[in-house]
Amino acid sequence: MIETLKIKNIATYDSVDGVEIPDLKKVNFFFGYNGSGKSTIVKYLYNLSLDTSLKSQDFNDCSQTGYIESNQQILVFDENFTEVNFNRNPVLKGVFSLNQANAIIDGQIANEEDSILKFDDQITSKTILTESIEAARRKQQNKLLEHCWRQRNSFATFTKISLAHSGSKPNNLQELKNKLANPSTIILTIPQLTHRYQLLYEKEIKQVSQNLRSVLYKEIRVIEVKLEKLLQEVIIGNEDVDIAALIAKLNARSWVETGIQFLDKTGDICPFCQQETIDENLKEQFNKYFDLTYKGKISELAAFQTNYKQKTESFLANLISIQNEFNPDNLVTNVYFNLQQHFSSNNKIITDKIESPNERKHIVSINSFKNDLSDIIKKSNENNKIFSELNANRINLISEIWNFMASNCKTEIDDLAKKEVKYQRITLLANSLIADYRTKILASKQLIETLRSQTINTREAVYNINLILKNTGFDGFEIDERNVVNNISQYYLKRQNATAGNPIFKSLSEGEKNFISFLYFFQLCMGTDDIQNNGNKKKIIVIDDPVSSLDSQALFVVSTLIHNLILRKGDNPKPDKKLLKNDSISQVFILTHNLYFYKEVSFDKRPICTDYWHLRITKINNKTSVKGEHNKTIYDDYSLLWNTIKDLKANIPTTTSLNIVIANSMRRVIESYVNFIGYGKDSWASLFNDNHNDPSYYIKCAFISTINDESHKITALDSVYYQKIINEQPQILFDVFIEIFKSIGKEHYELMMNEQL
Repeated sequence: MIETLKIKNIATYDSVDGVEIPDLKKVNFFFGYNGSGKSTIVKYLYNLSLDTSLKSQDFNDCSQTGYIESNQQILVFDENFTEVNFNRNPVLKGVFSLNQANAIIDGQIANEEDSILKFDDQITSKTILTESIEAARRKQQNKLLEHCWRQRNSFATFTKISLAHSGSKPNNLQELKNKLANPSTIILTIPQLTHRYQLLYEKEIKQVSQNLRSVLYKEIRVIEVKLEKLLQEVIIGNEDVDIAALIAKLNARSWVETGIQFLDKTGDICPFCQQETIDENLKEQFNKYFDLTYKGKISELAAFQTNYKQKTESFLANLISIQNEFNPDNLVTNVYFNLQQHFSSNNKIITDKIESPNERKHIVSINSFKNDLSDIIKKSNENNKIFSELNANRINLISEIWNFMASNCKTEIDDLAKKEVKYQRITLLANSLIADYRTKILASKQLIETLRSQTINTREAVYNINLILKNTGFDGFEIDERNVVNNISQYYLKRQNATAGNPIFKSLSEGEKNFISFLYFFQLCMGTDDIQNNGNKKKIIVIDDPVSSLDSQALFVVSTLIHNLILRKGDNPKPDKKLLKNDSISQVFILTHNLYFYKEVSFDKRPICTDYWHLRITKINNKTSVKGEHNKTIYDDYSLLWNTIKDLKANIPTTTSLNIVIANSMRRVIESYVNFIGYGKDSWASLFNDNHNDPSYYIKCAFISTINDESHKITALDSVYYQKIINEQPQILFDVFIEIFKSIGKEHYELMMNEQL
């Protein structure tokens, strides 16, 4: 069943928004005057019924929902139906119908149809199941896609790296699955990956040409060992000298040694007390106390200190040269300053030893900086290795990033994989059952076709048509069998009692043509002309103005036949009222401009299907609109004139192109109200108090003079009035119309226009 229609960009239907016709029912009554747009709807529905190769491109912007070509057949009655079936071809295809007398076969067919419905229900149930499973699978898949995609956010700050598949979440997921197929044994952390990124992309990596001089390090270590031995040794003067006891007692060795250095200048005067207390004997004792052994030790210590200073200064210079090229996180700088302080401290200790040789001293070895120095060497080597393998390292970093993301998604990917197995197993089972049900449906349809082949009867349709023709006074012609082709009877129109098979359709009156065409169409609606292709399809019936040129008797017959098409299934239970009695019909569209026929065919006191809808088709400013409602409004000509004025007022034109249409509708309303409604108002009374210089005065005259044409011999097309009407703004016409009714029927205007004056 067709649920919605959208007619767009064709004829008088808007090319931008089109006209939406929603909520279509089983029975749809359309009313609209000629030219309002009814036939466009009919032609679109007919276009739907054609093979793809025959479809018109004019309806490319139109659309619908609900029509399923494989299960439904659209039958359209319009002028084209008569042309195709009668004017172009005098031979009518036989209309097949089931032999109602064959109750047993009918029962068998009904049973098979019930089985088909049950199988269809099972297919629907299993299809819903597979669809729900697929929906669940898609939901889980989308959830996984989003989860995996969010992992990339962890690396949003890695601006110099472009991860693959930036535009495809599915490809991103597949990349992670590929990584999990050969998982890495070591997964780096975010801080580790960030460090590597900073190292490989953000920091400027250069080759470090300067190396830490290990030879200097070893030489310093050798000096340190020798120095340490001297520093631990207590160096004293000759203990056999007389003054040795006094120097020792006073612990004045250093003081005395310093003073002796000034004796060459002071002679016999003591450099300390400034008295002549220094004699040759005392000088000799001093020389014996500070003998060659003592002086040799001190000289050796001083020599080592000098060598130590040279080596350590060279070592510090070596560190400075490295620092100028490579100094990650101030590593080299920190080691340099620490060593500088360390060497300075050791030098002071050596100096103190020289000054106090009898005291044991200890220096800290450069070996205490071994780890720091090794770290410099290690990181320098790493830097050079990274520099030499920069491209490979960058590629490896991207691989590590994917490994990290894959590891974070592994649980979710594995969970969905397990669910996929369940989804697939259930779907395969459901599809297997669906295939089995379809096989059974095919078998039932084949059996139904076989059963129907036993009851095919085309004479019944011919008999029904001829009977209706006879009973309605069309007794000058009838339908008769011409010949049989492939066991299918063909029929033609012939004059009664005539033997020749000459076509007579063109000699019939328009009323006769329309009537016989509709009778044939009605039989198609009740049966089919192609039992192989259309025998099982539900029919969507479209009837466009079927009573053209028909007299009242034929119009009544056509209305009655259409009522047979839209009969409801029954009165009880109530839901049956919404079902069509004829199960082979799924939907009916009836379109007409004939008000009498519209009232007759939609008369809801008859037992027609209650699932119906009334739709009004109107055209204003050359644009069609469609409005639907459940309860029809009985429009007579007078009411329709008021509705036309109401529609025009709601959409007042911006140009004067519709002025004559507006004025003529208003004139007919005024005429009908004054002369036929019976209120006895004098339309001329509305002019008594008007200013004759007011432009609207002449428009009022034009309206009222036309009403009184017989007595005043003035028409609306009089040149003065005509020019006034066509040149005025449309709003002036509506203002004049209101002014007239204020005089002759204010309450009636308010009732018909649903507005207050």
